[in-house]
Amino acid sequence: MIIKSMSRKHRSFSQLYHYMKNGSSRNTEYDYFSHNVYARKDQDIINEFAANSRKVKARKNGNYLFHEVIAITKSKQLTLEQEKERLFDIVRRYVDRRCKNNLVVGYMHDEKDINVHFHLMISSNELDAFKNQRLTKHDFDKTKKELERYVIEKHPELEQDIIMNAKKEQKKSRESNKGAEVKRKGGRLEKKEYMVKTLNNIFANSRSMDDYFKHLEQQNFEMYNRGSAIGFINKTDGKKYRLKTLALEEQFKQVDSLLQPHKKAKQESKSKQQHKEDKKYSQEPNTEQQTKADESEKQPKNAVQETRSDADSVKEKAVEQNKTDIKKARDAQQKSANAKSKNKGKGLER
Repeated sequence: MIIKSMSRKHRSFSQLYHYMKNGSSRNTEYDYFSHNVYARKDQDIINEFAANSRKVKARKNGNYLFHEVIAITKSKQLTLEQEKERLFDIVRRYVDRRCKNNLVVGYMHDEKDINVHFHLMISSNELDAFKNQRLTKHDFDKTKKELERYVIEKHPELEQDIIMNAKKEQKKSRESNKGAEVKRKGGRLEKKEYMVKTLNNIFANSRSMDDYFKHLEQQNFEMYNRGSAIGFINKTDGKKYRLKTLALEEQFKQVDSLLQPHKKAKQESKSKQQHKEDKKYSQEPNTEQQTKADESEKQPKNAVQETRSDADSVKEKAVEQNKTDIKKARDAQQKSANAKSKNKGKGLER
């Protein structure tokens, strides 16, 4: 079972609705689904979605609706109508968990030979709500996993593979089986499977570091490091693959042993170069220390000069003060003499 969700930034209700309806055979009661939608005619349904979307304040890059698809692989032991009935039940369960209060309408498509799938148009906001529904990636993944468990337990006759709840080892095994199936049918391996196979051969056939890099160059591959992570670039299409993603960490260990002598020699060369630079640095005069010594020599001289200048300024101030005091004394004597002469003149007149 696969669940796919695609958001839309424009009010393209009419286009999506007619696409869903025109692709449906509409020959059973299970081909049409609606939830919280009360209109029955096509244009009325579209208008209902449009009116509900206008209640949300428009904002840049805001969502107006979601186009979602739920697909199940066809089972050999069920008729098409039986599969449709079960898929209709799955859709009803999904809507109840994913968007219980939103407007939802959808149609079933059965034109594929390998699957039956349901197209859904879901409003971004709940019925009569002024804000878009908030659905985090974590909540959406949780809903998908719960639905898959429901399908496996309630409808085992559908023979659906465990995908969303699969463990790490099961996912790797499924990817390998997929690549083998493509190869068996005469098609080319997927890009990732091709990288795994080619790198595995390179790791196994490399006997030296030069041999290893020569093989990479022949396949138009390039190794890169990002922190502690090691990866490879397919220079043909520019796609990058981490060693961990390719699940080749164990196989790479034999190549890593070839690279160790090269890494050691590189480190020794670097340490020698560092030693030379340190030696050269130690032989050169330390300009910073010399500057500090010169400053320390200048400090006593500067101190003496400052002391002398301070003493000179004190002397100047003292001289100026003395001059002022002498002037004041002379002025006082002159006033006293003038007062005595006036008193003598007054005595003679009597």
